[in-house]
Amino acid sequence: MLIKFYFAIKFTRKVKIILLIISILVSTMVITFSCKKEYQDGSTTILSDNPYSHIIYPPNITPPVIDSNSFVGIHKYIFQARCAMPGCHDGTFEPDFRTVQSAYSTLILQPVVKNNTAHSFVYRVKPYDAAMSWLHERIITNDKVLGRMPIYDSMLPPHQITQISNWINSGAPDMFGNLANQPNANPQTFGFVATIPVGGNPYRIDSIRKGNPFMPFLVPNNTQLTIWFGVYDDIQTPLQLTYNKVKFSANALGFNSASSYNLNSVTTPVWMDNLFSMHMPYYYYYTINTASLPNGQPIYFRFYTQDNQHTQPVELPADGWDFYQQSYFSLIVAP
Repeated sequence: MLIKFYFAIKFTRKVKIILLIISILVSTMVITFSCKKEYQDGSTTILSDNPYSHIIYPPNITPPVIDSNSFVGIHKYIFQARCAMPGCHDGTFEPDFRTVQSAYSTLILQPVVKNNTAHSFVYRVKPYDAAMSWLHERIITNDKVLGRMPIYDSMLPPHQITQISNWINSGAPDMFGNLANQPNANPQTFGFVATIPVGGNPYRIDSIRKGNPFMPFLVPNNTQLTIWFGVYDDIQTPLQLTYNKVKFSANALGFNSASSYNLNSVTTPVWMDNLFSMHMPYYYYYTINTASLPNGQPIYFRFYTQDNQHTQPVELPADGWDFYQQSYFSLIVAP
């Protein structure tokens, strides 16, 4: 009885092993035949680990030759190689030389932030005019305020300066050879500064704000307050702008019925730091005695200017601006 039982168990194990081997073989065949790709010509191939192994690539592919005088060449051999360094023009600040697209968009007809002592330049690159292009000036200048670029090199080689000059004078075409279109934006503001006379000298007061830098600034009652407005345009210089008025209102959004007053101007700007500690020129100002304003409550103000590309003056700030920006352009007269 025991012998029969032993052979039954042994036979069952053999059957299980045989069935397992058959199952493995069948699975292998299924995988093998399923891992085939059929092509349009009816041929098939067994797929390998690389699904692109059947592609035959043409030999000896020659990379395209980049013209050193084109903007792509200028970016590759000058901007990217010598300027897009960590902490410099790598996106930390403009111009942004990380890519061809970012370099072009932050150069062509873009307003100058850091100018020379004579404040000569309006655009970083002015097409057809290398002499009035800030970029060209930066690579040849001896002006200590403006400073020469690249900052760690004495000067670019003469042939690279010539390439940049030729590119600008030929219209500063983009990477596809297209010429730049002149922009047409409204004038914009970089802020304002306010002063009162103290001991016969102007004393800056717009930084005296309760809580945060966007709250109304505090000003004494019955004093002469002078507000200097910072403005720039993409085409015209500040003194070429027209209209130039200011309004005051106790309502942040109530300027439609407010009286307007003409701004005064100076031919030599007053240079002061704006909210972001940038040393900026201010050409337009208005002086008002604070006794004429309600005291103990926020008084909002806006200024208006116009360039020759638009039929209506622009309001700065405007109703659509964030409230903290409108609140920045406000004051409180001490009761």
